[in-house]
Amino acid sequence: MMLASCVPTPTVAASARNARRINRAPAAMKCVNRRSRSRVVARAESSSPDAIADNVDRAAKLLDQIIKETVEQIFVEEAVEEVIPGDDDDDVKISNGAGKGEMAPKPMVDKEAVLRGVVLKHLDEFDGSFLAAISAYVQVAEASGDFGLLSMLAAIREEVIAAVSGEMQPEIQVVQLVARLARKEDRLEVLRAANRGGGKAVGENVPAAKIESVENTAARLCDEMESTEHVPNWQLLYQLLLTRETSRQLHPKADDMGVYNTTVLNSSFSPSEIPVAEAAMIKELVMISDPMSRRANIMAKFVECQELDESATRSNLDSGKIKLKRTSRGFKPREEVTGEDRGMDVFDIRDIRPGRFIDCVLNMRVAMQREGPEAAVMVEVLTAMYFEACDVVLEQADKGTKKYRASEKSLEEFGDSKS
Repeated sequence: MMLASCVPTPTVAASARNARRINRAPAAMKCVNRRSRSRVVARAESSSPDAIADNVDRAAKLLDQIIKETVEQIFVEEAVEEVIPGDDDDDVKISNGAGKGEMAPKPMVDKEAVLRGVVLKHLDEFDGSFLAAISAYVQVAEASGDFGLLSMLAAIREEVIAAVSGEMQPEIQVVQLVARLARKEDRLEVLRAANRGGGKAVGENVPAAKIESVENTAARLCDEMESTEHVPNWQLLYQLLLTRETSRQLHPKADDMGVYNTTVLNSSFSPSEIPVAEAAMIKELVMISDPMSRRANIMAKFVECQELDESATRSNLDSGKIKLKRTSRGFKPREEVTGEDRGMDVFDIRDIRPGRFIDCVLNMRVAMQREGPEAAVMVEVLTAMYFEACDVVLEQADKGTKKYRASEKSLEEFGDSKS
């Protein structure tokens, strides 16, 4: 397994010694215990809450309009087929005394073609909020058991993705394709085909895109998702992270172990800094010498963070609050933490982001390598931690792939309902 194979199991003589190494990590690797950098703050200010609310509202109205237009057009076409049959030969057969069994079957309305036409009509109106609006509608439909609406939403999503894909840059198309694949071999085949100059792979036409471009694009998408107050879609985030890390392990800058061996550039923090939440989590994990226990701890932290974040998102939706702006979480202590919860000042699980955590592990590993042989054990531990985190990402991404397949099945059922 590319992401979790040959996980190193270093002989950690003393976990306390490793913790001390973390404490005296190179001065260049500083924990960020303040707001994120000025460029991030500036970007947050440029996205006012009113503008974000307007975007979300516009996306919801557009989705309503697409559903309405699709249903109306299907109804009209079905009505036309009933009132004005399209096969004149049937009239001749009836006049000659032919039975109903001899007449040609009535042509069915192509619902997918109708939906495709409506989506293409509104192609220029789609933005980053539209798929988020679909996801919100899906949650409501699932809660109410409205399977008809679920099928329609799945079909709309697929048509939108198909329509927009044609307008995407090649590297975006490759990221989208790889993120949907369940098998490691398929992901590698697509990435290698793209890097060679494009061609056919896993039954898909793969555009030409260098590994470096694919990695950069996937990393940028992950950064954008993790820089919001709440992650818009955790399953999608894990699928994108899987694409990012698979690309990194094929990257020219990866070492012999398949670990990206250059300082990672993350929009949330500078290369010389580590967010306080991720730094505290790494320090805690270094104290765990058993690889399986460490992996279980990473999984537990990621799952708890996701559950708390999704719960907060649902609460905000119920109360009418919309928070999609950039956040400084993970970069400063939480002001609301008091009393018996003061221990969370340094490490609040809600501040952890899986992609940012992996970036921090890689950056700390690069920094420790510069210390020379005396840091070899610590480098081993961080290498193992990287593969363990990737293995957790792989497991979580598989859940998203299964959910995607379920949506595809709904789409097929929607298409079959026309026959």
